Amino acid sequence: MSDKELLQAVETILFTTPKPLPPRKIVELSGDRFSSKEIRDAIKNLNRQFEKTGRVFRIEAVGDGFQMRTLTEFGRWVQKLETVKTIKLSMATMETLSIIAYKQPVTRAGIEFIRGVDSSHTVRRLMQQKLIRIVGREMIPGRPSLYGTTKYFLEIFGLTHLKHLPALAELEKEESASEQLEIPLEEDEESFSDSALEPASGLIGADEPPDDPIKDDQDGEEEIT
Repeated sequence: MSDKELLQAVETILFTTPKPLPPRKIVELSGDRFSSKEIRDAIKNLNRQFEKTGRVFRIEAVGDGFQMRTLTEFGRWVQKLETVKTIKLSMATMETLSIIAYKQPVTRAGIEFIRGVDSSHTVRRLMQQKLIRIVGREMIPGRPSLYGTTKYFLEIFGLTHLKHLPALAELEKEESASEQLEIPLEEDEESFSDSALEPASGLIGADEPPDDPIKDDQDGEEEIT
């Protein structure tokens, strides 16, 4: 396969996929005709071409893969399309998500200790949006659930790893006055990979049965067995 065909193949695959694809998957879709390194080099080449020609998108590293994304400054035009759905996360929900992202794995009691208020609704909301998940249980009486972020969380916020979260000092300097944050939403019923975050040592992990689904008429209280 020529260099031109390689670029065309990578651009076509990433243009049509709705989710980030790891290099090994792109290799598989191309018929194993080139290596993961060649894929990464092709992506760098394509991004240089996109920048040179003033294109409004780039191929970004997201989660454990790559995805073609519109540049932030042009997002307002994309959001006008009916095919792009968004959700609004209140400051209370974002506060809860931030605590989980930086303190994970953390129990709901740990979240409420930091926030100073009941957080059952915001935890349930984040679970429903697939931004957080149960990653284990703390080894104390009652074995409360421990929460962590999902692979979808990384995709939504354009991160490849949790270590790339901004430092707390940076967030304090750039504190937003907005009461709500609007983010893209993919209404996908598929479950996300459990590989986004492994349970911490000393915790009960994947072999432990998950909590029962939270129903709308429940307040998010966990059952102690």
